[in-house]
Order: sequence, then structure tokens, then C-alpha cells
Amino acid sequence: MSDAADFTVIQLKYDLLDTNGHQLFVKENASKATCKQKPAGRTLYVLNVPPYATEEALRHAFSAAGDVERVVLQEKPSNKESAPFEIMAKHVFCFKVAYVVFAKPDALKKFLRTKNINPLDSEEHPMLIGLPKWTKAHRERIPDPAALQQEIDEYMETYDKKIEEQKAKESNNAADEDGWVTVSKKNSGVFLQKEMVVKKLEKKIENDRSTKELKNFYTFQIRESKKDDIISLRKKYDRDLKKMEQIKKAKRFKPY
Repeated sequence: MSDAADFTVIQLKYDLLDTNGHQLFVKENASKATCKQKPAGRTLYVLNVPPYATEEALRHAFSAAGDVERVVLQEKPSNKESAPFEIMAKHVFCFKVAYVVFAKPDALKKFLRTKNINPLDSEEHPMLIGLPKWTKAHRERIPDPAALQQEIDEYMETYDKKIEEQKAKESNNAADEDGWVTVSKKNSGVFLQKEMVVKKLEKKIENDRSTKELKNFYTFQIRESKKDDIISLRKKYDRDLKKMEQIKKAKRFKPY
């Protein structure tokens, strides 16, 4: 954590006619660990940034000392000076923390020596606040019908191409005349699955032939079926007579 004595107080004005400025607390973001987003010797750490200040306005304000590479706003300070930037949600209205990265180390040294910054609003770089700002934000939320239609058409065109490519891939995976399927990494289980289905169908057909065969459909089938029944009855009668004779011979026949 940084001590209050490490910071320098500077006055941030909204425009040149502003007599009362807003206090910013700034210091060089110095860290032993290297961070590409916060290069040593070029990064300024700023606290108490007002809610209405934008990244563009702060870039213009600190450009009085030299070219500013980028300005990043965060809701809270980073845990470590070498920590990367944290993504802040849009349209957050609160006091923020800013990291100002100058293009050259000389610009940071000049700012710390002079402590001079430009006002947020100027004729070259106007900044909207209050009712004009909210009116602009409201208008930006309403989409342009022509641009919206163009976006929809581009999306549907991309979607149709994707569906056509998918259908083309599925057709490539179809079985040829001999029943073979081209196997790739994505459809490695297609051939095995179809082979199992074919075997099940063949087995079902065989069962249907043996159990669901049409009987007594034709006249000659009815006649042959009756003959078979008579023959089977005669054979059974002969077997029964032989059993009776064997029982009589064994003197085990007791009719009463």
C-alpha cells in the first residue's frame, strides 16, 4: 500500500474559466516487477478521478507534458503496482483510478516537475456533461435501421454458409454403393454404429422368417397341413397301442 506522503496533489479543471479545480493525487507507478501494460518510468498512478472524466479527456489533460500512449480507468486500485489492468464495466458512474502511460519517460519527468495539466474541456477537445451527455448516450442506444438490417443480412449470410458446409460434410460421410463410409477423426464411430445396425436388422429378418412365416395361405398348404396332422395322429395312436400291449404283458394293466 502507498502512503499519502508519496502522492502529489494537482488541480484538475473542467475548463479555463473554472476557478475551483478538482484535486487529483498522483505519483509514479514504480514497481520492482516488470509489467508490459505499466512500463516503468512512463506510467503515472492517479487517484480521485471524478466520475465525469473520460479516458479521452484525461489523455488531453495530461498531454500538456507530452504525448500520452494510453489512459486506463479502473474502479479500484490494483493490489500490486505490477498487476495488469482490470477491465471496468461500461457506464460506471463513480470515482475511479487512472493509469496514464506516457509515450516517453521525459514526458513523465516533465509532468512531475511542472505539475501542469490541461483542462478537461476545450474548443479542440470538447467534453459533454449533464443533459447533452445523457441525450447523446440515449441517441447512441437507438440503432440505425439501415445499419441494423445490414448486420442482420451479414449474420444470415454467414449462417447459411455454415449450414451448407455442415451439409456438405454430412454428405461426404454417407455410405457408398458397397456400404463403406469414409472414417475421419470427427466421425470415427459412424461406421461401427452402422455396422451394428445392419447386423441387428439381419438378425431381425431371420427371426421374422422363422417365426412369422405365412402358413395355410394357399389351398395346397391347407391340404398338406391336414395330411400332416392325420399322419401325426396315426403315429401317436400306434405308439399308444404299443405302450398298452407292453403294460398288459407286464401284468400291470388294471382297468378297474
